[in-house]
Amino acid sequence: MEIQLTDFENAAFTAFIVLLTRVILTFDLNLYIPMSRVDANMQRAHSRNAAAKGKFFFRRHMAPLEEGDDGFDVEYVSMFSRAVNGDSTAQSKKKEVNGSLEANGDISDHRKNAPCAPGSSEENSYEEMSMHEIMCGKGDYFPGLIPLVYAYLDYINCDSATRERLSVYLDFIERRASGELVTPATWMRTFVRSHPAYQGDSVVSDEIA
Repeated sequence: MEIQLTDFENAAFTAFIVLLTRVILTFDLNLYIPMSRVDANMQRAHSRNAAAKGKFFFRRHMAPLEEGDDGFDVEYVSMFSRAVNGDSTAQSKKKEVNGSLEANGDISDHRKNAPCAPGSSEENSYEEMSMHEIMCGKGDYFPGLIPLVYAYLDYINCDSATRERLSVYLDFIERRASGELVTPATWMRTFVRSHPAYQGDSVVSDEIA
């Protein structure tokens, strides 16, 4: 995450990310999407004003699948398992050392047998969403990350003072995602282009800086 222009912004994003990790772990969420879509998201994020107007691939259903759901029991096997063993089904060999099991070779047993992640068929597991939809929800099937954070705060019975402070941070992030508040990049670009000393030649002089 890039450094923001103010301490308030940095505090808001830091608090949000920490809370989001707690949400993922507590509610056992599944956010897997194909790596090719992650790469596409990174490319799209470089576009001008992508935070407000861009579309990004994100998982549609984050809750763990249950029996009867589309794609239940489909496994995405660890890339490490395929790379080390040559296929997705091979099991690592273990040897007993001082009464405990240990993997052979230099690569850890954890990497050879990283947990499989349940997921639906690829074409149904993700879709394009705006940053506002990712943060605040889309339709009746995707709750949004910010509402999930509030649900987590309810779950842990967060005290009123802490919740009030966090609400200020989450409101800021929601307004940034909606485009109501511009990003630092947009603010700096506007400042430079509107500065009397700027000549429209892409040169940011000391006076402008």
